[in-house]
Amino acid sequence: MLEAAALHDPRARAQTGRALLEGPHLLGEALAAGARIERIFARADDAISREAARRVGVDLVVVDERALRRLATTEHPQSPVAVFVIPDPPPVAAGDVLVAWGVGDPGNVGTLIRSAAAFGLGFAAGPGTADPWAPKVLRAAAGGHFRTGVTRLDTLDPLRAGGRRLAATVARGGMPPAALPEMPLAILVGEEARGLPPEVVAGCDLAVTIPMPGGSESLNAAVAGAIVAYEAAQRRRSSRGGEAAAARP
Repeated sequence: MLEAAALHDPRARAQTGRALLEGPHLLGEALAAGARIERIFARADDAISREAARRVGVDLVVVDERALRRLATTEHPQSPVAVFVIPDPPPVAAGDVLVAWGVGDPGNVGTLIRSAAAFGLGFAAGPGTADPWAPKVLRAAAGGHFRTGVTRLDTLDPLRAGGRRLAATVARGGMPPAALPEMPLAILVGEEARGLPPEVVAGCDLAVTIPMPGGSESLNAAVAGAIVAYEAAQRRRSSRGGEAAAARP
């Protein structure tokens, strides 16, 4: 159990390639995606986790409430907590990608992953971004990790694969999301307080700004990313609809 609790530390996750899942929903998402579960810690009355452990052939360790709180990172944890193997980071996914660049808040990173998965985008984490496999990020993503690719970047270069263009989200001066071009895009979202670094904006092909007629100065980073990701998904659907209509006799 001590080894599992140590996975709260990002250094331990990096060294071991393991992380923690908390709660039945995340465990179910991981199992459905074929994630490699190594151990499940659960309360004695948690029949669902017992059956899940039996089904995938892993050890189930029965723990009391005190031990569960030690393993989890929430004040009132749900059983179970499971140790799983972090998947090898894939290449940047084909098509549109939502990119967190310097987003340090784990809740925002998790919500960006959840939005990418919901709207059919890949996801990448750039320098200075919270560890995508931290427990709080996993909780905020609500299973999104297992529904989209989650990769890491050190530079912008991998995002240009396949002719993809880079779109920087900026507070002012960019095109509205509805005007995004119909081509593969990497949509970059920066830290809420400071936005994207100037050199990153300069390295992008275009800039996008969400109109805010209500007069607010800015949006939460995860909200902004979700809005632009939605518009990118709408653009793809409209394009496919037009192609289908043109193909009909």
